[in-house]
Amino acid sequence: MRKKLVLFIALGISSLIGQTVLLRELLIEVQGNEIVFSIYLSLWLFMIAVGSWLSRFFIQKTNLKKCITPGFLLLSILLLLQFFGIRLLGSASTIVSGQIFSIGNIFLIALVILSPGCLVLGALFPLLCSYIKEIKEPVHAGYIFESIGIVLGGILFALGILFLPHILLLLLVGMINVIILFIVSGKRYLFILIVIFLIAGFFAEDVFMNYYADKYHPQKLQFSRDSKYGRLDVTKANDQLDYFWNGELFAHTDNESYAAQMVNFVMLQKPNAETILMVGGMLNGFVSALTRYENIERIDYLELDKNMIAFAPHHPDVQYIRDDPIHYLRKMKTSYDVIFIDVPDPTSLLLNRYYTLNFFQLAQKRFADNSSLMAMTLSSGSNFMTPEIAQMNASVWKTFSMVFSFEIVIPSEKNIFIGSNADLLTNDVKELQLRSKNYQSQWFTDAIIFERCNKLRIHQFIEEVSGKGELNTISNPVAYLSAVSVWTSILDMNISSVISWMKKHIGLIFVISSIIILLLSFGASKLNRVSEVRTDMQIFMVSLVNFVMQIVLLNLFQMQFGNIYFMIFLFTSLFMIGLTAGFVLRKKININISWLYVINFVLAGSIWLMFDTLLPGIAYLLLNSTFAFLEGSILAKLLDVKYQKEQILSGSTFYFLDSLGSMVGGLIIGVLLFPILGIRVSVLVLVCLLIGNMLIQIKPQRFFNK
Repeated sequence: MRKKLVLFIALGISSLIGQTVLLRELLIEVQGNEIVFSIYLSLWLFMIAVGSWLSRFFIQKTNLKKCITPGFLLLSILLLLQFFGIRLLGSASTIVSGQIFSIGNIFLIALVILSPGCLVLGALFPLLCSYIKEIKEPVHAGYIFESIGIVLGGILFALGILFLPHILLLLLVGMINVIILFIVSGKRYLFILIVIFLIAGFFAEDVFMNYYADKYHPQKLQFSRDSKYGRLDVTKANDQLDYFWNGELFAHTDNESYAAQMVNFVMLQKPNAETILMVGGMLNGFVSALTRYENIERIDYLELDKNMIAFAPHHPDVQYIRDDPIHYLRKMKTSYDVIFIDVPDPTSLLLNRYYTLNFFQLAQKRFADNSSLMAMTLSSGSNFMTPEIAQMNASVWKTFSMVFSFEIVIPSEKNIFIGSNADLLTNDVKELQLRSKNYQSQWFTDAIIFERCNKLRIHQFIEEVSGKGELNTISNPVAYLSAVSVWTSILDMNISSVISWMKKHIGLIFVISSIIILLLSFGASKLNRVSEVRTDMQIFMVSLVNFVMQIVLLNLFQMQFGNIYFMIFLFTSLFMIGLTAGFVLRKKININISWLYVINFVLAGSIWLMFDTLLPGIAYLLLNSTFAFLEGSILAKLLDVKYQKEQILSGSTFYFLDSLGSMVGGLIIGVLLFPILGIRVSVLVLVCLLIGNMLIQIKPQRFFNK
């Protein structure tokens, strides 16, 4: 009987790797950010909750083995079909040149792709609990072993992504499932399936890459590689190479005009600069343009991904450093004459870091002297800025101007913001033409300088941004919201007015969100007529609060250290370790559930109080595990109550409430409140929900049965 517990480990491995691979692939296909990720994760959890709920109709079957073995085999096949289906649906759902997806299509693709596998995953847990019902506390045991499987899946993904593409990781999951089924059941036909999976592994990557290459037709896909940070695709059309990061075009080789303008307008502010720090622009020809300045002794280029560096031009004065820019600026004491940031617009919280007050102040500390400068680029909208682009520029310009004593803007192909502590900067046409005599080319001439820097063009920019915008900070990412508004305006969805209204009524949104969550927890609990509503509401709320706290800590880590794609697996694995420890040690740590709520409340409150405090990376990981331990300890005690009343049916309702609570938290707080209220205010919502949970715990059960 104990051997059957290994099936829960297989379920956990399938869940973690399946979720990670499919969500990464979906995000690449639709070029999604944190909002899209939260939507997809919430949808994943919701469909698992539905699958768990539907399983109650199968639990009463006498021969569960007839459901479980086909269930695992079906899951293994579905994960592969879902993976191929992402590209198929993606090509049929784009709006503009295969690149832009509508909001409806973004949701529809995920619904169609994720539903089949999630329904099977959700149903298998309660079915397995019923399959091992002779074991003492089968639901507790199942939850613990599934958590162990999730941890193992995280480790397997972290190691596998270094060597294997996504398709082979899913084949590996399928083979693990079949091997475990073979160990448990001993059915010989399963050995044949193991051989089939092994043979498929030799051809799967080539088959998928031929299929995936159609995404870029008529260009030819030259290179595609996944790393722990994302995916780099390189395509070729005629003699031009185009570079795509996570599905989004960010550079191409035929870009001399852009490189010449961006680099020269910045370097002419300090032609004698000796040390340069670059972030971005690596594959856009910046290296060739920079090395024309003979005084330069060293160019430090920051880039995390080794695949990106492999395509970068090599020069004796250029040193490529694999590190996150914010982490590097904090850790290293090297000073620079010029710090140049050319990254995409702040369309995600990860990118928004480079446009915040915090980052500008950090960069300023690495100036070699008062004449050092920082330059950054931001979309300009050519000769006319839409209201959304103007708002984004206004926020970043206001933030940028708060840090430096002197600042100028040069409206080139992108707006170039340049700041310094010395009055040496200029965007005067005649002065720039004079300084550029030794650096002009067909892509950078007197005429181009006049076109970009004439007084009318600069005055137009200043008029558009003056007196507008808010400070863009980590806790208040207004530039990120403006960038999202730019994207939605392309789809004829004007959300700027809605965002503006919500930001003016934060208190009302705060109260309404809390009430909606409480009502949803009550409604979900009433679906189960057997168990106590009070107990079910607490399961829903505890899962919601601590799941969202994991997202909060993950976002805080991302804002401080970057490296989000790789760290998701580590946060998830450590969360499941903490959750498992809470379940295993629940009887050895004899703490009343009310006191556990108090500890959870204090810990969540401390995150709110220390929100802007820079903590070591390990602190975020430890806090993540601590929240998980508290959740595991509380859920285990609540499951004890449920199991006494519902017996084996508690597996279905418990898994349903756990998944549904996490889904509601990810959707309402992760998608709506994080961008509008900011993460810090959203933490206050979680604190209030914990207070509500404590009140539910001490309120008599008869109150909920009225």
